[in-house]
Amino acid sequence: MKRILSILPSLAFATCVMAENITVGTTQDLVNAAATVKPGDTILLTDGTYRDLRLTVTADGTGDKMITIKAQNPGKAYISGNSAIELRGDYIHLSGLYFKDGSRNPSEWKTHGPGIVSIYADHCEVSDCLFYDFDNANSSYISTNLDETGHVPQYCHIHHCAFVGKTTQDQVINLNNTKKKTLEGEPGKPMYHRISYCYFSNPPKKGNAGGGIRVGYWRKDYGRCLIDHNLFERQDSEAEIVTSKSMENVYFANTFINCRGTLNFRHGDKQVALNNIFIGSDEMYGYGGMYIWGSNHIIGNNFFYLPKTMKDRGYAGIYFNCGPKASEHALAYDMVVVSNTFIAVQGTAFNLAPMYDRRLKAFGDAAELPHDITFVNNYISSHNKTKSIWYEEKGNSANQKWEGNVCSGINVTGIKGWENGTAPKGITTEELTKILPYTSIEGIDMDFVKVLSTPLQDKPLNKKITGPSWCDEYPGNYAETGIFAQ
Repeated sequence: MKRILSILPSLAFATCVMAENITVGTTQDLVNAAATVKPGDTILLTDGTYRDLRLTVTADGTGDKMITIKAQNPGKAYISGNSAIELRGDYIHLSGLYFKDGSRNPSEWKTHGPGIVSIYADHCEVSDCLFYDFDNANSSYISTNLDETGHVPQYCHIHHCAFVGKTTQDQVINLNNTKKKTLEGEPGKPMYHRISYCYFSNPPKKGNAGGGIRVGYWRKDYGRCLIDHNLFERQDSEAEIVTSKSMENVYFANTFINCRGTLNFRHGDKQVALNNIFIGSDEMYGYGGMYIWGSNHIIGNNFFYLPKTMKDRGYAGIYFNCGPKASEHALAYDMVVVSNTFIAVQGTAFNLAPMYDRRLKAFGDAAELPHDITFVNNYISSHNKTKSIWYEEKGNSANQKWEGNVCSGINVTGIKGWENGTAPKGITTEELTKILPYTSIEGIDMDFVKVLSTPLQDKPLNKKITGPSWCDEYPGNYAETGIFAQ
């Protein structure tokens, strides 16, 4: 017994010293430290520039002992030059870094490939980082990627980061559960990622593949990602602010200010948008709300103030796509649109036939018009540019279900499911339970009935709430001026 007891103090001491703070000041120091890091260790980057950093972290942390790589003084450790970071171990946390003045070789990078920060493992976290106009290589800034064995990263969290001034192709953030768009084979595994309290402001660019966030590739894949409390301010890279390309994602309490695009349910059924705010605070350009493809969605408690909307989309707050079911441009049908508010929206609140002529040209008689959409307890307050409640083709407004909706400024007397008034009627928990096709998404802790039973009271997000805690002002002035000088 004496022999056993004698070793206990040394074991306790070993446990206490297991986690270390490792301070580094050069690129090579950082690479060396990452090669020997253990669960619970923290690598602290002192103030300065870490140029041409090629960092791959393969060690695993644990749920209670993450491996942390962070700036000793957030925002004072700069990642520049020909740099890229790969997180290949579980439970790794990257924090407080400023990515700018990059010089990667454009020929070595491509859209939909790895990002500057590429995550291949589970439970990783990126926080408090700023990415500014990094370089001329076409890639995302952050991506989750399948590794060589086909492993799909899960349960990662990107939060309190800012992405500003990106002028290259590819989205800012790409979340992947397949290596490419695949129509055949097994569905992509659920990712369960979260993006929250981030700030996006990026100027227009030529071509496609350049929005703020892409979630998945194709309609058969499962996302189950939560995108919440992010601020998109002049996120103008392309017409898709966010392109949601998988099933069962939730978009909650995000703010979109002066964005020349739309939040898109692009591929994938059963997606949810709740408590989002869309604002056009000037009339320099036309600004967007949502564009919907697919079915079985819940769109509720969202707020739209858009005095000038998008001509190329068809002047509306929400657009419901025409096309064949389950196609590249899948028909929007069979969903619930409940308790949304439209104030001074140019054109119409609902466009039930956007780009109809284009879809007819592409698909011929296979192009269907949206139908079987349930509209309940929505409120419209019009102004002089609001032409109607909806835009339709071939009378397809009659193929929807309208119930308990209220309009001010346009006489809706005699229109089924609508009445004149100056405030929404409201909806009970019991009524919500009856009309909602589901009340939650697996892996996302949110009760949709509870959210929708409370009228939207949130204020628009601002820069003080989103983005890195250490950054009061972002470089560049595109968000303020709407003018980008290359």
